[in-house]
Amino acid sequence: MRKALGLALSCLLSTGASAAHHHPQAFLDEIRGTQREGQEIVKHFCSTCHAAHPLIPIGAPRMGHPDDWRARLKQDPKLLWLHTTEGFHAMPARGGCFECSDEQLKKAILVLTDEAGK
Repeated sequence: MRKALGLALSCLLSTGASAAHHHPQAFLDEIRGTQREGQEIVKHFCSTCHAAHPLIPIGAPRMGHPDDWRARLKQDPKLLWLHTTEGFHAMPARGGCFECSDEQLKKAILVLTDEAGK
């Protein structure tokens, strides 16, 4: 019983701490205009599914795996932008970064696709 109570309390406290520290607009304002803006957006919003070894392996193209991106990069860039802004399969609209400006999303796309030869 004590273990269960301890685990429940631990989960509750960690959830509250995460919620208190997750302020996407403040984060985006902080990195706006920096040289690493695109990389930071990818790290914060995109890497869960697009990392080389994603936390959520849903078949999204991965960084560092050019073959994952090859077919997408052969398509009209407008289609890639449409999928980014409106969502595609399991990816939410704007990649889940609803607070990101269009310019910030474009910087993130450049980071994601840069390793694939674009």
